[in-house]
Amino acid sequence: MSVTYTVKLSTGEFLKAGTVDKIYVSLVGSLDRSEKVRVWSLTHLLQGSTKTMKIENKNDLGEILLVKLYKDKHFLLPEDSWYCQHVTVEAPNNQVYNFPCYSWLTDENTLDIIEGTARKKHEYKSTILEQHWLNEIRSRQEAYQWSIYAPGIPKTIKAESSNDLPKDAQFTLDRKFGLLFNVDSAIFELGLNSLKMSQKVWNKISEIRKQIDLSRAPVAAYVLKHWKEDTFFGYQYLNGSNPVLIKQCRDIPSKFPVTEEMVSPFLGPNTTLQNALQKGNIFIVDYEILNGIPAHSISGDQQYLEAPMCLLYSTPENQLIPIAIQIKQEPGPQNPIFLPNDSKYDWRLAKIWVRHADTQIHQLVSHLLKTHLFAEIFCIATLRKLPNAHPIFKLLMPHLKFTLHINTAARELLISEGGVFDKAFSTGGIAKLQILQRALEQTTYTSLCLPEDLAFRGVEKLPNYYYRDDALKIWLAINRFVESIVDVYYKNDASIQEDSEIHEWATEIFTEGLLARQSSGFPTSFCTKADLTKYLTMVIFTCSGRHGAVNTGQFDWGSWMPNNPSTMQKPPPSEKGKVGKTDIMCTLPGKGATALVTATIYLLSKTSPSSAKLGIYVEERFTEEAPKVCIEKFQRDVLQVKSEIEKRNEGLELKYEYLHPDFIENSVAI
Repeated sequence: MSVTYTVKLSTGEFLKAGTVDKIYVSLVGSLDRSEKVRVWSLTHLLQGSTKTMKIENKNDLGEILLVKLYKDKHFLLPEDSWYCQHVTVEAPNNQVYNFPCYSWLTDENTLDIIEGTARKKHEYKSTILEQHWLNEIRSRQEAYQWSIYAPGIPKTIKAESSNDLPKDAQFTLDRKFGLLFNVDSAIFELGLNSLKMSQKVWNKISEIRKQIDLSRAPVAAYVLKHWKEDTFFGYQYLNGSNPVLIKQCRDIPSKFPVTEEMVSPFLGPNTTLQNALQKGNIFIVDYEILNGIPAHSISGDQQYLEAPMCLLYSTPENQLIPIAIQIKQEPGPQNPIFLPNDSKYDWRLAKIWVRHADTQIHQLVSHLLKTHLFAEIFCIATLRKLPNAHPIFKLLMPHLKFTLHINTAARELLISEGGVFDKAFSTGGIAKLQILQRALEQTTYTSLCLPEDLAFRGVEKLPNYYYRDDALKIWLAINRFVESIVDVYYKNDASIQEDSEIHEWATEIFTEGLLARQSSGFPTSFCTKADLTKYLTMVIFTCSGRHGAVNTGQFDWGSWMPNNPSTMQKPPPSEKGKVGKTDIMCTLPGKGATALVTATIYLLSKTSPSSAKLGIYVEERFTEEAPKVCIEKFQRDVLQVKSEIEKRNEGLELKYEYLHPDFIENSVAI
């Protein structure tokens, strides 16, 4: 007597997920395997549909281990890929097996899907599954290979363009329709066409105001109104687009010889510089990483790049104000220390030089290196070292989705030779690579672990630091979630140590991403559940919260160009009392660079689909009940964070929303 199995095939819900090609199914069990059976459908396999079919076998298949999918091209039509979301198989005894897939079946290939129970390598209990593990890892390592983009920076995916990526790593068509990097379209949408090809400088601040429409961005309008104010300048280090640099200053550096006499007027009565240092009220931002790097020329015109230092004071009124700026690293008579009581144009230009340096570090280090490139490292290593069934693969994949596509597109259009950086930034050309090399050398594991980074920078008690407060809430929610998943799949520390796959994964990240730099402190193995939990929290936070904090506000804070200049066209002043309005306008980026950068950050700041928000997992990779409970708890925690942020923001003139969960995407995909 034959045995009948009911198979349900679910097609992705996005455009072009379905297919008109011929699809076949075979079941592989612990006792037998079925013949290859065609999926018959008058309407083909349509987007968002579920197709039910029967497979008969003369013998009981036993436990269903694998579903094998096959595709043949329609002989009259071009190849039509099919996106299989998941498959369920119901056996005659009513047992239901789940096979999460979330993959494309392309050309005339075969796709093998393992039953959805999470398992580590040593838990593959049959030769069939052991061979499946071997085939899957071999195939992945062939499809996803490391490549050297430039010496001294993290390795990247081997792909000249996004079309070279495996189809599973590419944006789905619905996402491509909203794809960024069509800068010309953004320039047109923003009404900047007249500036696009201009090499002219701006004549007046009012001329910029007339050309740049900030009405679509309330925060940008606020920046326009307040950008000259010292309190606003300081506020940006706490809650602007790059809130990760400020450090407590415990001793004034010898290279920045600020004296009591210089700054006492700004510290208030009965407060000395030494007293403020001892109380932890003096902070510093030092752009030393830029020192000695030659500025990139734009259209043959010399540009300028310096490495300023800025000293800030946290006032009794809980405001953060700049009290001294030195534009170059080496002190001397040709490198004056600018103060708030200098002429207003001297002081304003000094602050603009600091904002210019911050723009470079924000884009290249805080944003590109420490979110995009690190997310790519995590993604490639995960795909090469962890198979679909591994619990850590299931945990991480939603947080690595589409990162390879967005990064490959960025290398094509933003940081490539002749790309946006070369056309509009003082750190274009070789400068961007030099900065990335230096930044990677300085990056440590602890600097990516938020609580330790905040402690190292001495900013745990800095007032009105909403980035810190919200980031910690997000970090802790992720940490509790990760800990609960680790508890499900690892009984004790010994089970961590015996999982060879996660150690090989960590080693791959260290070797290929960190270039085996021992000083980075990145682990290559884990001894305890706590070790693994912390590491995974760092990975997920990097790809979600950290990226949201430095990406989402780019247009808000940078569309008013004088606040975030991408380049400087004149050298800094070498003495005080010589700067006027005209000097500032001739130093700022020209009209063409302004249009190009404004359009680019407009595209980069666009919000993502609601289905990709933090904690929303449209791909149900976990099939057991326990991890689903963990996910539900995580989603409740995220909603609690959302509620707390909204309550805090009710009392603020300028709301801090970049770590509001509605604006955090699961992965680096924009």
